[in-house]
Amino acid sequence: MSIITKVKSTETFLASLDSLALNTKRNYLKSVVRFQKFCKEYQNNMTPEEICRELLIIKKQDEDKYVDTLYDVLQDFISESHKTLSGNSIKTLFSCLRGYLYHLGVRTNPQDIKMMLKFPRIEREEKYPLSIDELRLIIDHFSRLPFRKACFLAQSSSGMRIGEVLQVKKSDLIFKERIEIYIRASKSKNGKGRTVYISKECQNELEKYIDTLDDDDFVFYRGVSDNSKIRASNTARALREACDRLGLDMKYDNDRYKINTHSLRSFFFTQAVRKHGENYAHRMTGHGGYLMQYDRMNDDEKFKMYMELEPNLSVYATTKADLEIERLKTLQSKENKDLKEEMEQLKHQLAKQGMDIIKQLQDEKKIL
Repeated sequence: MSIITKVKSTETFLASLDSLALNTKRNYLKSVVRFQKFCKEYQNNMTPEEICRELLIIKKQDEDKYVDTLYDVLQDFISESHKTLSGNSIKTLFSCLRGYLYHLGVRTNPQDIKMMLKFPRIEREEKYPLSIDELRLIIDHFSRLPFRKACFLAQSSSGMRIGEVLQVKKSDLIFKERIEIYIRASKSKNGKGRTVYISKECQNELEKYIDTLDDDDFVFYRGVSDNSKIRASNTARALREACDRLGLDMKYDNDRYKINTHSLRSFFFTQAVRKHGENYAHRMTGHGGYLMQYDRMNDDEKFKMYMELEPNLSVYATTKADLEIERLKTLQSKENKDLKEEMEQLKHQLAKQGMDIIKQLQDEKKIL
């Protein structure tokens, strides 16, 4: 085994993924495992490292043969994967595979990929828009399970991914006028940290059990599992079973449920777009493209934007009314404060004018 092979191997590639977000690492690992299995079953029991070494030897001898051989292998891999994976999954899989092959010394050219590989068609169903009435039915269904009710309210009022919600611990909560949660970069899908808020409705549910939790306890999940995939699976199943009972079991043509945990996050995104625009919505939900000036705002300005959005996120009409009363009181308090400041300024101006008159009279020696 050569020195180069020791340096560039599957093990060193996996080690290089440590700084990536958990879901990204999972996708790379899935790609590596599937390609290893493919090589073993369809490439004469070879390892990916052996195939890459052989490809690089061919490249030195005949560039055209190298290109043909490389893309024949990749096409076979895509075709075999399509037997069990959707077009979307293969797209993600192949993207990760490119990074793996690059680490092993085999580069793939975007133009060659476009010209020489055939990918399965990606079918995109129009996303089902979760209505406020449907959301209310779901939330009410979990009235006897405050942690589940709080979990789904947290998603719909913050835009967090289900994986992000289920990783929140009590020590992550920042108790202010509205509870803030800082999502660490290591826990975020795109590797960027961000601060989110949860609504008053969600906070009310949390207050029913938050005092029973230790700082290291998960806030929105009751169970003994430390496995994030199991927590997400159990939560998704609870929502799916609720939708079945509520008659909200509509499905797409591919047999997937139209209402799922992502629907709650999409509800937040839609309301955020309507109130503050797409860039704000992307930033709050942790997407790549977002409004840079939002990051330059101070905490008070960010909180003000959320408070303006919160009524649109409220599930219950009484909450919306309470929020409107709260807004009017805040506005009245601000107006009273502004009026008081104006009166103080007027007093200072009058006092200054009085002093100026006295000084003028003294100068004219009309008073001693």
